[in-house]
Formats: sequence, C-alpha cells, structure tokens
Amino acid sequence: MNRIFKVLWNAATGTFIVTSETAKSRGKKSGRRKLAVSALVGLSSIMVSADALANAGNDTGSGVTVSGTTGSGWIAIGTDATANTYTNVDGASAAMGYHASAMGKWSTAIGSYSQSTGDSSLALGVKSVSAGDRAIAMGASSSASGSYSMAMGVYANSSGAKSVALGYRSVASGATSSALGYQATASGDDSAAFGNGAKAVGTNSVALGSGSIAQEDNSVAVGNSITQRQITYVAKGDINSTSTDAVTGAQIYSLSQSVADRLGGGASVNSDGTVNAPLYEVGTGIYNNVGSALSALNTSITNTEASVAGLAEDALLWDDSTSAFSASHTGNASKITNLAAGTLAADSTDAVNGSQLFDTNEKVDQNTADITANTDSINQNTADITANTDSINQNTTDIAANTTSINQNTTDIATNTTNINSLSDSVTTLTDDALLWDAASGAFSAKHNGNDSKITNLAAGTLAADSTDAVNGSQLFDTNEKVDQNTADITTNTNSINQNTTDIATNTTNINNLSDSITTLTDDALLWDAASGAFSANHNGSASKITNLAAGTLAADSTDAVNGSQLFATNENVSQNTTDIAANTTNINQNTTDIATNTTNINNLSDSITTLADDALLWDADSGTFSASRNGSASKITNLAAGTLAADSTDAVNGSQLFDT
Repeated sequence: MNRIFKVLWNAATGTFIVTSETAKSRGKKSGRRKLAVSALVGLSSIMVSADALANAGNDTGSGVTVSGTTGSGWIAIGTDATANTYTNVDGASAAMGYHASAMGKWSTAIGSYSQSTGDSSLALGVKSVSAGDRAIAMGASSSASGSYSMAMGVYANSSGAKSVALGYRSVASGATSSALGYQATASGDDSAAFGNGAKAVGTNSVALGSGSIAQEDNSVAVGNSITQRQITYVAKGDINSTSTDAVTGAQIYSLSQSVADRLGGGASVNSDGTVNAPLYEVGTGIYNNVGSALSALNTSITNTEASVAGLAEDALLWDDSTSAFSASHTGNASKITNLAAGTLAADSTDAVNGSQLFDTNEKVDQNTADITANTDSINQNTADITANTDSINQNTTDIAANTTSINQNTTDIATNTTNINSLSDSVTTLTDDALLWDAASGAFSAKHNGNDSKITNLAAGTLAADSTDAVNGSQLFDTNEKVDQNTADITTNTNSINQNTTDIATNTTNINNLSDSITTLTDDALLWDAASGAFSANHNGSASKITNLAAGTLAADSTDAVNGSQLFATNENVSQNTTDIAANTTNINQNTTDIATNTTNINNLSDSITTLADDALLWDADSGTFSASRNGSASKITNLAAGTLAADSTDAVNGSQLFDT
C-alpha cells in the first residue's frame, strides 16, 4: 500500500491525524471538516449511535458492543430504545424504534414507543403494547394484555386470555373470545363477535353480522332488536324429543300439512305456512274449528243419551225377577200395540196379535152356537121319539128301520158330543193360556192364572222407524250393551276431545310462532349439494356471494372459511413482501458490495495503522515525551514548521531557527 504519509496535528479535532505528505498544514477549516466527515463515514459501517444500546448476539460468540453500551444477546435500535439484559440463552429481546422497549424474555418491540413486556410477546406499530405472555399486538396503539392473545388493528384490544381482536377499535375482553371487525366487541368468555359493531356479551355467545348483539349466555344473534336477518340455506334438522337442531321452513310447512291432513274437513296449508280452517258437518250444523265441532258433537251425544234413557223407559225389557219380558211402564202393566200377526203353526213361537185371537174367539162362538143348535135338535128328536113311541110300537117294521137310523144317529151324536167336549176343552185351555185382549186395560194381557207371565220364544222384531214389531230380549240386550259401551266411549271421547282441543290450540300457537320465524328459511339457506359434495351458495340458479362472514382461524389445521378482508390483507402482505423482498435483495447486494469495500478499507486502514505505529511520533511513557526513535535508533523529524519563539512557547523549533540563533 502507499506508505507516503505524515502525522499532523488537527486543530479542528484536537488530535494527531495521518495524512499524505502532500497535504498542507493549517489549511482551510472546511477541508479539515471534510476529512473528518470522511473518516466518520468510513467507520459508520461498523458503528451506530451510542444512544442505541445495540448488541448482536449469536450462538458461537459474543456480539459487538458500542462504546457506552452494555448487554449480550439482545438488540436495541433507535433513540432511547431499550431491550432486556437477558443473555441469548435465557430470553434475548429486540427493540427497534424511537423509545421502543422490549423487556419481556424473547420479546420483540418494533415501532416508536412500542412496548413488549410479556415473555415471547410481539408489539408491532406505533405505541403498540404486548403485555401478555406470548401475546401479539399489531397496529398503532394496539394492546394485547391477555396471555396468548392477539390484537391486530389500530386501537385493537385483546385483554382476555387467548382472545383475538381484529379490526379498528375491536375489543376481545372475554377469555378465549374473538372480535373481528370495526368496533366489534366480545366481552363474554368463549364468545365471538363478527362484523361492524357486533357485540357478544353472554358467555359462549356468538354475534354474526353488523350491529348484531348476543346478550344471553349460549346464544347466537344475527341481528338486534331493530335489525333482523334471515338464516338461509339451512339443512333440515332432526325432529325428535332430544333434537336441538334448527328446522327449516319446509319442515314447518310439512308439519302444517300433517296437521291439516289430521284435521280433515278440507283443511289445507296456506302459502305462509298457516293452516286454512276445516269445515265439519255435525248434524245440521257446519263448523270451521275443532272446538265448535266437538261441542256440537257433544250436544248430539247428549241428545243420544237422552234418547237412550227414554228408550230404557219405553222398551219391553227383560225382567230378571220374573224371567220374562215385562210390558210394565212407569210401574204399570201396559199393552203391546201394532203387533203383526204371528205364524199359527204347531212349532210357532210368534206372539199373536188381537186380530188373530179375535178370529179364534169368533170360531169358538160359532162352535158354541152350533153345539146349542145340535142340542135343540137332539131334544126335538127325543120328543119326537117319545111322541112316536106308540107309532113305533105299532109300526115295528118302521121302528126296526128307524132303530138302525137312531143307532147311527146315536153314534153320530156321541161323536159330536165328544168333538164338542174336545173343542170345549181346547177353547178353555186357549182361554187360560192365550195372550188375550183385556178390555178393561185396553191392551193385550199376558196374565196367566191371575198372574203376570213372560212371552218367550219371541222372534226378533224389525228395528226400523216405522216398525210395529214386538222385540225380544236378545234385541233389547244388544241395545243395552251398545248403550253401555256408547256411554263409556262417549266419556272417553269427551276426555280425548277436550285434550285434543287443548293440544290443537297449543300446536296451532307453536306452529304459528315457528311459521313466523322460519317462513323464508328454505329459499335462502346455504344447503349441502350432494352432487358436488359441498355446501352451495347457488341462489335462484346463479352463483352468489356469502357476506358478513367472520374471519376464519388462520392455522395449519384450520378448516374455517376466510373472508375477503383476510384475503385482501394476505394479498396486500404478499404484495408488500414482494416489494420488500426486492428492496431487501437490492440492499443485500449493495450491502455485499459495501461490506467488500469496507473490508478492503479496513484492511488498508489496518495496514495504515500498522505503518503508523511503526513510523509515527509516539508518546514514550517512560521518558514522558514523544520519542523520535525508529527501529531502536534515534531519527530526525523533518518538515517541522518553525515553532513560536516566545517565553511561554512550547512549540518544537526546526534547524533553520536554531541556525539563525
């Protein structure tokens, strides 16, 4: 290297400097200033301001400590920037920016007045603060005081443990809460607020969309008391006693249709899901609601009960005490009228009516008259026989002839007498055993031997509105059984009808409430598309946007959907990173060149310093003077300017001055 140099006193800096032999002594101050600036620029590549307490640590050796600073393994860049004094093994930190402070282990503070006091925390942005352990605060005046929390955005605040606040003035104060959006607030533990001004107050609550407020614990809000939203494209939920699924409008419509089908009476479902009233015809009335129809039915049943009670009073009933049917009415014997003629045969068990008995009586009366006439004839014959005795005696022949006739007559008379006696016995028996007309009571009487008797073997009479048949015990027994069963069934039906009326009223209220809440759910829900194996945002046959989507979790194992703002931020970051990488590449290349230049300069400077040490006029501590010794021998000092000659001068004088003397 060039060894043509000399040592000169620099009055501007108050130090000796090394300079070329051609440089002038006591030149213009501006020249000396330029030289000083050049020297400082040469050293700037290895020094920073003493106000920045900087120390670059590494795994194999200690860093470079600037004069006036202390520490190991930490970095502080900027006026009054401070980092902790931990070693790189136990939590070195980094602070970059005006008044930046990184006091937590392994913490990082970047930006003016940024503070990272939590262990392993990050504060990025003007006045950003990360006080919680492993907390992240990004954005001007952002604050992450909760452990493991994250606050991103201007004035974003995450004070809850493991909470996330993303957006301008977003607040996540509940433990493990999330607030995403401008002024979004999640104050409940495990709560989430997504959207501009959304608030999740209750524990485990979720507020979705701008202005939504989830006030209660374990609630989900998609609006507030003023603004409501529909939930669309919802899959059908299970409907059972343990289901907690949301149900769709289609399911409510199906339920309404089922109710209408069960109601019958022409009931149908309107387009809004309400049930169109049925029409019931009960008796002569028409009713459009179940309550009125059941009331009319109850009235009809009551009337039927009255009719049955009247039937019990007026029917020919079986009398167990007499083992026969009784025609008793209101405690008195009564007649059976309008009785059809029974079959008259040897094996007939029909009841006979008055007209049939009247015919028999007429025949009996005729037989009695005939018998009387025959008796008169017999008496006349006897008289004639007596009168003719003489004639008979006189007319033996005639008598003999007549005797034959008489004998024959006698036989005939005897036969007639026998027949008459038999008929008389039959009539007597018939009179005793027949169901005869009782003129006094104006009805047929079943009295026998002066006592009431039953009518047995009576065939079942026709049961019709115009029937005049007598009915038998089996028919009345069936009627009684049916009446008893009807009475029991009517009671059961009345209870069931009352319960049904209550249940139907309750169901109607519930159905109306559900219909109001989920009327348009089906058309606008985000539904599963089996063909594509994914949820489809198709609406009216066209692709559509999903708006008010909360920011999804950004993690390696996250399956959350991300929104436009997240992708925009990513694109912005990618764009900025691309720009920064390009700039860094340029800077790195320039630094590489500068480092090479600095290395050369340092080597040259090192050689110069070595040469300077060998050839400079150095201070000799032993003699207390500057020594001109070189290589162990005394040497001359040449080119020495004339020193001031005065009583108080301490300047060195040159040879010419001494020669003059």
